[in-house]
Amino acid sequence: MSQLALVYESQGNNVIKSRPIPEPINGHVQVRVEAAGVIPIDYKIYDDPSYGSHFIHKYPTVLGIEAAGEVTKLGPGVGNKFKVGDRVAFVANINFPEGVSNGDRGAFQQYTLADIKSTTKIPSNVNYDAASTFAGNGNTTACIMYDDLKFKEPWLGGEGAHKGEKIAILGGSSSLGSYLIQFAVLSGLEVITTSSPAHFDYLKSLGATTVIDRSASDVAAQILAAAGGPLKYVVDSISLADTQLLAVEIVQRQGQLVLVLAAHGWGINERFWDSLEDYFARGVIKLNRPTVLPGGLRAWEEAFDLQRKGKVSGTKIVIRPQETQ
Repeated sequence: MSQLALVYESQGNNVIKSRPIPEPINGHVQVRVEAAGVIPIDYKIYDDPSYGSHFIHKYPTVLGIEAAGEVTKLGPGVGNKFKVGDRVAFVANINFPEGVSNGDRGAFQQYTLADIKSTTKIPSNVNYDAASTFAGNGNTTACIMYDDLKFKEPWLGGEGAHKGEKIAILGGSSSLGSYLIQFAVLSGLEVITTSSPAHFDYLKSLGATTVIDRSASDVAAQILAAAGGPLKYVVDSISLADTQLLAVEIVQRQGQLVLVLAAHGWGINERFWDSLEDYFARGVIKLNRPTVLPGGLRAWEEAFDLQRKGKVSGTKIVIRPQETQ
């Protein structure tokens, strides 16, 4: 059987065409993709050959990292963890060192494969559009907070374990920034973040203690004043030249600074994914506010262009592959 997919034929060349519906392999489920989040990495792979080379090792393939949908078939080794009909969110294209080179795992198609290690069930109070905003940046959040910075994992008794400690998260209104804030708060950290004033109230509703105008001429001084001096923990969720310089200015000499750049691989915290259904159901973690573009997969050019021009703020662009005509 075939489906419609946004096939990445070669560098800078996306084509909507028919491709076979992939059959699930060991440890994977087949998913009917109802919503796919579009993130900056998608257009950067498309635009920049040097950036894309970290991820693409052969063509054709299918891009897209964040998705949500319904399980339609189980592969070997899935056991009773999932069943046909389950509503799920997942990281697509998670396989390394193969990278984003196996089109069977891309999010920008009507059916794809999801690795059960990076898949969570979503409760009935969460819709597919919102659920699709989590996967890539949610997984990155787990890697930063609990692998890089070594905070105690909330799902292993670490909720509130770091009370009294402070962290600066640059770019709080970005998708990644908003999830970093929430998991930092869950871990007990006091959060100082930056954004445009339009998002101050939203970020405080997520738990940020102090929100500072990212464009203020004295932004570094304001962060240092709020923190009482240089910080032990700083995460730059934007990682452009100006934010990296700011991060270096506010971190302690022996502190920990995390930048978010292209990598040759990433880890999976399976315990993290197993905990998410409960966090979503209880509203402990608020999902990004989705902006759905009409046209299904044909909206990819508009989605990439909005990201490219920096016109996405405080929301996540979502497309619905099943609406493709």
